[in-house]
Amino acid sequence: MKDKRIIPVSSGKGGVGKTTFALNYALALSAYGPTVLIDLDMGTSSIRHALDTPIAHDLYHFFRQDRPLADCITTLPARLDPLQRFREFGFIAAPKNFIDDITNFKRPRRDKLIDAINALDVAYVVLDMKAGLDSNVIGFLPFSNSGILVFTPYLEAATVAASDIVKAILFRKLRTIFAPGSSLYQVVLGVTPAEVGALIDQAEDSYDARLSNLDAFADALHERLGNHPVVKLVANTIHFFRVHYVLNMFNGVKESYDTAVKPFVQNLFANVSSQLNIVNLGWVIDHEDIRRANRRRVPILLGKDAAQLGVSDRLGKLATEFLAPRARASVRQRLDPTRLLEAELAVMMRMQEDLASASYEDNFKYIVARSLHVMSSKRLSDLGDNQIFKRFEFERVLAQRGR
Repeated sequence: MKDKRIIPVSSGKGGVGKTTFALNYALALSAYGPTVLIDLDMGTSSIRHALDTPIAHDLYHFFRQDRPLADCITTLPARLDPLQRFREFGFIAAPKNFIDDITNFKRPRRDKLIDAINALDVAYVVLDMKAGLDSNVIGFLPFSNSGILVFTPYLEAATVAASDIVKAILFRKLRTIFAPGSSLYQVVLGVTPAEVGALIDQAEDSYDARLSNLDAFADALHERLGNHPVVKLVANTIHFFRVHYVLNMFNGVKESYDTAVKPFVQNLFANVSSQLNIVNLGWVIDHEDIRRANRRRVPILLGKDAAQLGVSDRLGKLATEFLAPRARASVRQRLDPTRLLEAELAVMMRMQEDLASASYEDNFKYIVARSLHVMSSKRLSDLGDNQIFKRFEFERVLAQRGR
């Protein structure tokens, strides 16, 4: 499908309800077009255990038996979706047991899966990534935004770890831009790949105090090259990067702000950059009904009392309002972390006031409405992307999109 959007859902650590969110998010998203949820947590097959549904084919059959990925899509049986409200939803499960060469697949298999995902003829692909960070997580993430990061007020370590995903994406992009052999060096005179690589190493190394983050890297590059177009390229790479997050198991503005949002933003500012565009897509309230649904292996949106999927005018208006552009510093001008945190808290308080009576069904629909609003932007790379790019393809994509 021409306008397909691939949206990774990630978390820095396990235990934040990432799969529960990804599953219900994909179900709600399917009201707007054919949607496939893919379980990329190969070691645990989380989606399989979250849905009480027979599975004929999964990623085992894709990797070992060369079945087309589209043949591995499982749809919901009538007993789970008797009204066919989720007929546009399907999922692809990971293998049901640990298989080392599939769980820890190498680049040829990763490239094969990337090609197959890119070829799926659907409107939306939601990737349920494994918790944490390794090459098989980074390889499926977009270059210009975080996808959707999920964390919770109950696990502060996961909140800080989520910011490490942002850091990894940005450094991956910069290393690709400045890789040895890049055409960039045809226009950058007087600087070598080794020299730039050393600066990136210093900025990425949390044990090296010489360059604390990407802002310091940009300053060092500016000192070395002056007002060179490459310096502007680096500044724009950081400035226009979007960070999208969702608070799961939300338990009130103050608790969530103090234990999740504040440490998340502070860690990004200290270790990544003060230039990032950080967007709260919403939250899912902490509710026993959701836990009960998980134990039954029937996602909460499939429950008998679940509301219709369409987003009400009120929710749609709020989703647009809270995503209205905030005043931002110009490129290379540092943001004040205190003011940014105050703005985040103000948004959360307004959301709490206006959504005080919202149910967990409304929570998911609201997050989807906000996602669709972001995806209506002219920039394909504002949330997810229209395809997953392999490393060797990235320089071409940068050239096409003006870097």
